[in-house]
Amino acid sequence: MNPDSRDAQSEADADLRDIPKWARRYAQNRTLAVVAALVIFALGSCVFGGLSLLTAWAYVVDKRVLAGASMLVLCGFAVWWLWFSFVGGVRIMRSISARLYRGEGSASVGLPLGPGAMSHPPTLIGFVFMFCVLASVGLGLLGFLPTRYMQPISALYVVPFLCYLGLKMRRIGSPFMFLWPGLYVIHAVLLVAGVPIGMGPMLDMFVPTVGYGLVATLSGHVYSRIALRRLRRLAATPESSDGG
Repeated sequence: MNPDSRDAQSEADADLRDIPKWARRYAQNRTLAVVAALVIFALGSCVFGGLSLLTAWAYVVDKRVLAGASMLVLCGFAVWWLWFSFVGGVRIMRSISARLYRGEGSASVGLPLGPGAMSHPPTLIGFVFMFCVLASVGLGLLGFLPTRYMQPISALYVVPFLCYLGLKMRRIGSPFMFLWPGLYVIHAVLLVAGVPIGMGPMLDMFVPTVGYGLVATLSGHVYSRIALRRLRRLAATPESSDGG
């Protein structure tokens, strides 16, 4: 075998060794289902916000019956939301993921991929997080927390929660998801520093949560396209086609 043939063979072998690496990167970054989850989250946040505003308004104008009824509905929706987020929504997100990627086949990294991987998260952590959300929003609307700093205050529990999820799913999830808590905390620091980026208490909570989530998930999606093209190029080599 001449030197040129040996070099070509070595390059082909290196390409073949790269296939598992790029397959894993592709599988980890199939994040479109998370985009769909963010849309559902946005709708749920609107319901939470509307019910919270109704409860606070009824309390302020001394409509005790309405305030009590709306608080019960809010608590009921919170319980349902926890069930949907951690149990009931798993099948829906799996179905959405399969439909979005039906033209690309299945992909995994040795463990269940995507939202289904979170089918059994610690319930206590979910309840604590939801309690913090409801408590901070409610206290802010009632005037016990400065509305200007609601987003920085929320960063105290949102950022650890997102980091926890990222670390828990680090073997199967996209590394780009760590952009989410990173950008969220930067936003909080800028608000505390007095940078004029405030949009009001509700939007200060909503926009960073959904907006930075979209930045993280779409970054992962773009990288998955790069990984997929790389995989297809590697799989198209003569050695791969012949099983070499």
